[in-house]
Amino acid sequence: MASSGIASPTPRTRRSPDTPVSNPSRNSQRLWLALPLCALAFSLFTLSLRVRRIEYVSEVAGRQAGTAPAAWQPRLIIPGHRNESYEWLDLTRQMFDRGEIRVRHIDYENALSGREVFAASPYRWYLGVLALVHREITGDPIGESIEWSALYADPLLLFLVASLTAAFVWRRFHPLAGSILGAAMLTLYPFAAEFVPGVPDDGGFALSIVVWSILLVLTGAGLSGAPGGEVRTRRWFVAAGIVGGIGLWVSVARELPVIVGLGIGGLSAAWVFRSGPRASSEPPRPLPWFSWALAGAVTSLVAYLVEYFPDHMGTWEFRVNHPLLGLAWIGIGGLVSLGCARIQGKPSLSRSKEWAAWILAALAAASLPVGMKLIHSLSFLAVELPSMRLTLQAGTPGAASLWAWILQNGFTGAVWASLLPLLLLVPAFLIVFSRSAPPLARASVALATGPVVVAIGFALRQINWWNGVDAGLLCMVAVLLGALASLDWPAWPRALIAGAIPLFLVLGAAQLWSGTEFNASAALSEPEAVGLVERDLASWLAKHVGATGAVALAPPNLTSTLFYYAGVRGLGNFGWEDRDGLQAAVRIVSASTPEEAQELIGVHGVTHIIIPLWDPYMDAFAQIGEGQLEGTFLARLYKWNLPPWLKPVAYPIPGIAGFENQSVIVLEVVEEQDDATALSNIAVYLSEMGQFDLASKAAGALRRFPGDFGALIARAEVQGATGQASDFATSVDAIVRRLGSGGDKQLSWDQRVALAVIMAQSRHYDIARAQIRKCLAEVDAPKLRSLSTQSLFRFQILRKAIGAEISDPDLRNLSLELLPPDLRVRLQ
Repeated sequence: MASSGIASPTPRTRRSPDTPVSNPSRNSQRLWLALPLCALAFSLFTLSLRVRRIEYVSEVAGRQAGTAPAAWQPRLIIPGHRNESYEWLDLTRQMFDRGEIRVRHIDYENALSGREVFAASPYRWYLGVLALVHREITGDPIGESIEWSALYADPLLLFLVASLTAAFVWRRFHPLAGSILGAAMLTLYPFAAEFVPGVPDDGGFALSIVVWSILLVLTGAGLSGAPGGEVRTRRWFVAAGIVGGIGLWVSVARELPVIVGLGIGGLSAAWVFRSGPRASSEPPRPLPWFSWALAGAVTSLVAYLVEYFPDHMGTWEFRVNHPLLGLAWIGIGGLVSLGCARIQGKPSLSRSKEWAAWILAALAAASLPVGMKLIHSLSFLAVELPSMRLTLQAGTPGAASLWAWILQNGFTGAVWASLLPLLLLVPAFLIVFSRSAPPLARASVALATGPVVVAIGFALRQINWWNGVDAGLLCMVAVLLGALASLDWPAWPRALIAGAIPLFLVLGAAQLWSGTEFNASAALSEPEAVGLVERDLASWLAKHVGATGAVALAPPNLTSTLFYYAGVRGLGNFGWEDRDGLQAAVRIVSASTPEEAQELIGVHGVTHIIIPLWDPYMDAFAQIGEGQLEGTFLARLYKWNLPPWLKPVAYPIPGIAGFENQSVIVLEVVEEQDDATALSNIAVYLSEMGQFDLASKAAGALRRFPGDFGALIARAEVQGATGQASDFATSVDAIVRRLGSGGDKQLSWDQRVALAVIMAQSRHYDIARAQIRKCLAEVDAPKLRSLSTQSLFRFQILRKAIGAEISDPDLRNLSLELLPPDLRVRLQ
């Protein structure tokens, strides 16, 4: 199959010594070299500021003096609370913990069944290699080394790729283009904001591959007109195919549109070259589009086998690499090759063979959309939550589309920084449609604009694709500046274009700067405060459930952090791979009866329902299932109409400035309770959480159980906490009378602790001392964990006051570990 050949007008190997733009003076080269050096200095400075902030929030703001744990624990607070970043860290840890080079299944989502993992391995391997290097150098635990790699992996990748790209473009295309590309990759917005520290994600990894998969094609095309260039061109195209195949492995959603864009660019280049006035005098060499496609398809297939062979090869899922994608690529390559030959009127096949080739290529290309139709999925075209955010930078805009973004935020600096670089298409199209420009220059620019135009189409629908637009523009600049050198334009248009590009970079740098926290110890933002609270909640929950572990029904954001910080498994997450877990969470929350919810909770082994009141997604789950909150299981929970198999557990939210008025509801799944016990637990919980009006109402309702000693103790607890002195005294008198007749024989251990506290508050010290000693005689780990934080602290105070001690050293340590650091210090 044959196609049009194009050549870059100013490849490094063909420059004439007397061409001033192609061979700038040494002083000019040094001047342009200052641009990437300034960009590098800017990037290093902002990197240091961001890392200092992350380290402060993760280590200083969340740790009390003198309370560092003996063993390392996960501490990194991901800026902006990116679920995908927690997922990458979890997968990397599992890779080391279980010795799994390829992580194909996890059990911490969609409990108890778990779910398959489709995320490609290369980025995880990259994180792992950096962690291993850090561990070898520092001797830190592998978990701490993984968190270090999370801080620096993406910035290091950006610096490496920008340096290699700048050097490559400087040598192969144009020194000015190399300098600009080096600076642009570090400052162009939103491209550079995909490589922020502390937010590991394969988006930047995929964008780096996108840039090189385009550059290698442009390099090969630029050599096609040189003597002996046919073999070299084919090598570059094969290399581009290999890189593109790796790109499909890493991210189908990023790489496949680029493949289509290059195909469109190739057809455009063939048309432009033929339409040029000097086309007949410059016969083109064919560009090896089919070799490019074949190399990419083979690489994609090898990558598929590396990733999934032999146990995970039966899944028809086109969000990730699949052999059908390689087949479609071969079809695209065949169509482009045949199309270019037809455009130039120089088919290399007989008519019958050409028609057969057209049919086969069309069938191969159509195999992907047909496959998507058969599985009833948009696959990589589906709009997911990650595709609705512009960058990984904390506080980044989020919207469903470009138009929604503008309507939502107006023409902000981020909008201008994203859209203004599109002005580079103006000189590009002027060159393409200029009859006076050399055909080679026009064709090279036409080829480079293909991926940009396709990327813009995706970006209009998904704002995350503006990063892909920038990747295409970066590559287009490499040939655009060389093409400008071949034109007879006045000096001022070229100066205007060369001056506009640094302006775009300044606009991008301003957006990167605005997202930088200058003062590392400044007040916490809401996402940072939420991160600290969720880390504390995860640790608290893990300590209170012990070795048996917990399975939490929680919003997706909290589900991610509960496992990352404490190994608490959950159900639903935002990722498309966890559809079953998400559906289970929706069904439980939106259940119309407690019995339906209980059955589903039993199937998935849920031990706790956790509702952070700052997170709206539990409400969203209920509305997804029933269309409204009213009448759902969640609505019953909000009204404290709890079924007898749920027990509220008071979680003391840490004191964080600006977050004082927030709270989280923690409900434990327990054995069926009688009505008196269930209502007593609710009354005491509300009292400990400071909801005194509701607690008093619940305590008043306990009068319906006059013969229940536990209900009487709960009433006294609430009355003492709410300052009802006379009612408290009356309840205490009733308690003392019942104790005289042996009424405490059937008390549970936590009720006995509450009884001891009440007796101490009412100055019945002898009774309090006797009850504490009974508690100490029966204490074990489950009993300690059954106490709320407030009850445990009071138990410790009473124990210390009577000079008694927990005899078992392990239980003694556990009784202290269950307390938050500030209360632990008060016992010393």
